[in-house]
Amino acid sequence: MITSPMEVRVVLLLCLLTGMPLAAGPEHWWQREPIRILDLLNFYDQIDMWPPEETARRKAALGFPVDNLYVHLLKHGFDDEGFYFKTSLASRQRPDYLAPYLPAARRHGMRVTVYFNVHYYTNEFGAKHRDWLQVRENGQPLGAQYGSGTDFCVNSPWRDWVKQALVDLCRYPIDGVFFDGPIFRPDTCYCQHCRRIFKERYGTDLPSKKARKGRSAQRLLEFQTASLADFLRDARAVIKAANPEIGFYMNGGALGGNWATGRMNRQLVEQQDWLASEGGFIYNDLTRTPLWKPGMRARLLETQAGGKPVVVIAGAMQKPWTYTVLPPAELRLLYADSMANGAGIYYSLTPTMLDQPQTRAIADINAFFTRNVDYYRRARSEARVALVWSDTTVNTYEGSAAQLMDMYDVPARREIGNPESEFWGLAEALLRAHVPFDVIDDWTLERDPLSRYRLVLLPNVASMSDHTAARLREYVRSGGHLLATFETSLYNELGEKRPDFALAGVFGASSSGSVAGPRRWDYMSSALAHPFLAGLAPRFAPSTVYYTQAAPRTAKVLARYTRKAIGPYDGESAPGLDPAVLVNPCGKGQAAYIPGDLGATLATYRMTDLYQLVENTVRSMAPPEVVIEGAPGSVELVVRSQDNGRRWLVHLVNFTGEMTRPIRRVIPFENLRLRVPARFRRARSLVTPRDLALRDGAFTLPPVAEYEVIVVEP
Repeated sequence: MITSPMEVRVVLLLCLLTGMPLAAGPEHWWQREPIRILDLLNFYDQIDMWPPEETARRKAALGFPVDNLYVHLLKHGFDDEGFYFKTSLASRQRPDYLAPYLPAARRHGMRVTVYFNVHYYTNEFGAKHRDWLQVRENGQPLGAQYGSGTDFCVNSPWRDWVKQALVDLCRYPIDGVFFDGPIFRPDTCYCQHCRRIFKERYGTDLPSKKARKGRSAQRLLEFQTASLADFLRDARAVIKAANPEIGFYMNGGALGGNWATGRMNRQLVEQQDWLASEGGFIYNDLTRTPLWKPGMRARLLETQAGGKPVVVIAGAMQKPWTYTVLPPAELRLLYADSMANGAGIYYSLTPTMLDQPQTRAIADINAFFTRNVDYYRRARSEARVALVWSDTTVNTYEGSAAQLMDMYDVPARREIGNPESEFWGLAEALLRAHVPFDVIDDWTLERDPLSRYRLVLLPNVASMSDHTAARLREYVRSGGHLLATFETSLYNELGEKRPDFALAGVFGASSSGSVAGPRRWDYMSSALAHPFLAGLAPRFAPSTVYYTQAAPRTAKVLARYTRKAIGPYDGESAPGLDPAVLVNPCGKGQAAYIPGDLGATLATYRMTDLYQLVENTVRSMAPPEVVIEGAPGSVELVVRSQDNGRRWLVHLVNFTGEMTRPIRRVIPFENLRLRVPARFRRARSLVTPRDLALRDGAFTLPPVAEYEVIVVEP
């Protein structure tokens, strides 16, 4: 029998190094309820700006059960002179702030995780360790990060420096370690260590990162992701050997192309205790930022986490103005949208915000979640519609961009078929139609059962393996439904173009391989009466901007594109030959195929007829079980459950503001009606606590401001 702490650590370390499974045991603290973390951005020259007791008191006033503490300076980057804990690595000894802070935080009811930066270092520190630096493809060392600073490579001896820092850090009774990073950059890393390891592993030189498709590009992404995973594995072994109850996580991959960074969540989550990603930082022109950005990130993280907890990283500021604070309505919505969609939250504020009245909104909603935390434990989605986010496509397809940390991204190589825009356009159409849905990924399509979903939407999932295509064919033949757009399945998983759709038999149509457009003032015209087209203008529904030319085989053509007009005043165009909407029965199921870039067109122009087309198609193929009556499209509807589906939790997030952002005031609603399955007999609301009269599966909601949760039970 293993009893001593040392024996536990030895067994844990062996399991981590050999891959042996750990025996089931008591829950860790991060598994007991949604994780809610306060992150106070005092990493410049303000680590010890207040005595530990005062810092803990000020933070605790906001009601977060977990504090993320900065214990090193980050002005112009991290180095060996800014440690505020005892470590053998310090070239300059600063006060040990961590030791007195930990008991102070405990007295105020907070656990403490520690922020550790692994992606941003000073140029001066980099000059001392040139062998550690990330190197660009042109052979030059990385520089000018965040305007200044550099970064080190996970395959360099720098990882030993990090491990020693962790050894010293984990001597303190901390509750967790947060890695900000690690990442590669769009043109790194070509250092001697990466070149050597890649050559040993694959027998070839490192390929150019400019190549986005083909076997060499796939190998490069695999290599960089594996390099990050190995780095995390080493760090995790150090942390868990010190104390298995120290949680470990990183700032994970974005809902965007991660080919540039190597941060592929599916591979990296194995080395973490929970999965976190920046989904709640909003910046620049907020009118172009999706209202439901935090919730959409939460949905994807839940899919990628494999049952581990998930956390949306959010900020109380409108980036890049770090020291501004958003209006109270925005602060509450960021929080509520994350929690409603199954995530915890990591909320970043600056010290100046603690004294600003707007921040009281965070304390108020924290108090609500503390009172009602039982309704967020072990909840699962009850959605029967799934929207696919395809990492395979965004990492190989020319129309996709790449997102780095925070505000930085790499633009797409062409404007046509942007899969991110396609995804967001269809997501908004579903949200505005009040359709509960999950966000699933290529991994789900490749490996997991799809039978729980009545409908799967493929927003220009252009790059797709033969295996995925075969599973989708079987899904439809067995009674599932598909809605696919643009070049879905026209490329293999390496980004190489096929002669025809891999799903041609499911679509009942073949591709000519040609793309038509742009069509800035053109239309599509009904060819056949059908429920999908109900309420659309029969002759002049707006065209998508681009479409791939497809030839129907067994599919019915419901609408065709009109002939291209020379200009907006060219007169009425006659219907052309190219299909715009097709439907095809396949076995027990059915597929709707839209050859156009429907989602991208919606994301840009938000045209009523195209929203209606999506809503009609989805409701025909997968009628929702929960229906809200009288609500505008700016109210998000999420359905989750507990106790194996016995209790349902209907979340309503109201983004109805004053037609601009930041949202300063949400317009509340009264007398909305909600319909639920007839087996439910009791209903009560949580934000406005009251029992609701549920009769014949319907009831009237209390007034809904920013957020409401309805608990329905048999």
